[in-house]
Amino acid sequence: MDDKDIEMLLAIQRTQSITHAAELLFINQSSLSKRLQQLERQLSTKLVIRTNQGIHFTSAGRSALKTAKQIKRLNNELKESLSVDDSEFSGTLNLGCSIDYAQYELPDLLVAFQTKYPQIQLNITIDYSRSILQKLLTDDSVNVGIIRGEFKGPLKKVPIVTEGINLICQTPEDSQRLSDLPYIQRKSDDHFQAEMTDWLIQQQLSILNHQTILVNNLTSCVEFVRRGLGWAIVPEIALNHFSGYREPLTLHNQPFTRTTYLMAQAKTMKQPVVNAFYEILKQRYLNM
Repeated sequence: MDDKDIEMLLAIQRTQSITHAAELLFINQSSLSKRLQQLERQLSTKLVIRTNQGIHFTSAGRSALKTAKQIKRLNNELKESLSVDDSEFSGTLNLGCSIDYAQYELPDLLVAFQTKYPQIQLNITIDYSRSILQKLLTDDSVNVGIIRGEFKGPLKKVPIVTEGINLICQTPEDSQRLSDLPYIQRKSDDHFQAEMTDWLIQQQLSILNHQTILVNNLTSCVEFVRRGLGWAIVPEIALNHFSGYREPLTLHNQPFTRTTYLMAQAKTMKQPVVNAFYEILKQRYLNM
């Protein structure tokens, strides 16, 4: 099994389709099918089966896929261990990142990282924090994650930044009549959702009998408020270009905040590439 075989198996797992896997690898479908058949002949077993629902790995295929992931990980670790200095530093960073952080912070961070470490290959997955967390626990496609909010589990986590939570509305006058305006809400992780509910209860702002607008992302939430469609509770990360009224909130007599973490398995945190990425993170927030 060579590098091309490994990338083929990973692409098939990711897409569950020969056609889409070929597109991902920038080769034609016929070439990919021939390579797969050649690998099956070498291993003397069937690796995948085709169904109406897509491509599925056989038991032997799952074993081959597991081995392919192990080989890829070991190759990356070897490259990292052989790196002598920044000019030779190489490897792969398989980063998972929360949608909100990717929207507002990640591009500048990646520019700084690639400028300092151009030899490091980046594989980026953008998803909800809970989905990135699940990938960290079960999927080798992500080995370090930027997670927003509080999640329990066995992973090591290092705080990156803690930001304030704000009430936002279009004008200061609107903040005095919240019960008359629509509450613009979005789905978040359970812990943050519970904290927002606590704040609403403390302010006697029940949303059960209140007009609400439900959106699926933070950017839309802020934009709806900017256009005067209601009010919302949002983290500071989304307010760099917001010119309306904002009010930092308290919860249980403490500043209402939300923390973003770098999370990974404990052994992964010690890898040179992950350490290099963490140093860029620290430098970014020290300079702010």
